[in-house]
Formats: sequence, C-alpha cells, structure tokens
Amino acid sequence: MPLLMEIQPEPHELIKEVEMFRQFLKQNPSAERGQFLPFFAQHKQLCAIMATFHYKVSTGTHLKMEGDLWSDFKCDLITGNRDVGAFVLVEFEDAKPQSLFHPKRGRKNSFWGTRVEHGFSQVVDWLFRIAREGSSDTLERDFGARQISIMGIVVAGRDRDVSEYDRLRLDWRSDHTAIGGARVAFFTYDDLLRWLEGKVEIFMKL
Repeated sequence: MPLLMEIQPEPHELIKEVEMFRQFLKQNPSAERGQFLPFFAQHKQLCAIMATFHYKVSTGTHLKMEGDLWSDFKCDLITGNRDVGAFVLVEFEDAKPQSLFHPKRGRKNSFWGTRVEHGFSQVVDWLFRIAREGSSDTLERDFGARQISIMGIVVAGRDRDVSEYDRLRLDWRSDHTAIGGARVAFFTYDDLLRWLEGKVEIFMKL
C-alpha cells in the first residue's frame, strides 16, 4: 500500500473547508490535539494546500494523515508534490493558553510551552528518520525520489495567548530554525487560518 494518497486540487472545496476551519476554531477556541487530527483528516484540501508552504511546491498532489515513517515514527501530516520531490511534515499540537508560552511568577520572560517543545521534538525525529533512510529504494517508493526536500511545521496555541514580546520570539524562532538543512516553522492556529484565507482570496480572484 503506498504511503501517500494522490489528491486533485479542488479550489471550490478548499474555500468551503477554510470556512469550516474558521468555524471550528470559533467553536473550539482551546481545542486539544485530539480534536485537530480528525478535523484535518476529514478536510483533505486544507492538508493538500499546506504543501505550498514549501517554496518548491506550487500544487500539493500527495498527502497522508498520521503517516508512518517505516514503523519508527508517525507524522501527523505529510503533504507535498512527488513530481518535485518536496514535502511538508506538520505536527498539530494543542490550542490551549500555555501551549506556546508558559509564564512564571518572578520571571520576566515566559518559558516555551511543553506542547510546542514536544511538537518540535517530533519534527526533529521525523527529519532524523528520513535522513537516516538516505538515498534508498524505500524512500523512492514512498516519496517518489531518492533525494527529497523537506520542511517541518509545528502548529500550536492561539494569538490571544501570546504577548507582543513572545510574538517576536516565536517569529524569530520560526525564521531561524533549521535542522539538517530543513527549515522548521512555528505557527499559531490563527496564523494558519490567515494563511489559508490568503490562499482562498487568490483563488476567488481567478
């Protein structure tokens, strides 16, 4: 059974799914990871468009929710384009108040939240496992090429729970984190919604 499922872009369906995501966040402002996973599993156009976070991908053609990396690790979402050999690995974490930052009395700056650090560790393990696989028949079978380009994304928390200073820290970390040559970006669920709305706006103008 192939690791990744092929999918055809459907702009009109994507527009509907972005609105569903907006309503989901409105109705579940502090949703847990266990709520996000089934939501995205049921909205494949959202998952496919996230492949275009990677600069090499113009269209997401393949994806897998909870994709198994050769029995070692499981990715929340693998999405990408096999033709260009570029993929995005996404970790969905909680949207709870302390998912991103954890303030502590007597300390000027917040600690990074346990959920975002857990998500980052997950992405590091995925990148490690793919790098360890090397240029193998297995990699070519599952990803379509012996050399692939990867980006990691951690989605956690909500804008409302992030101070102005912590926002600067989050953006700086997102802009400057790379593991083994692969960029790793960090977003709130509000960041993700805004980005998706931007994509929808482009489609509506076509």
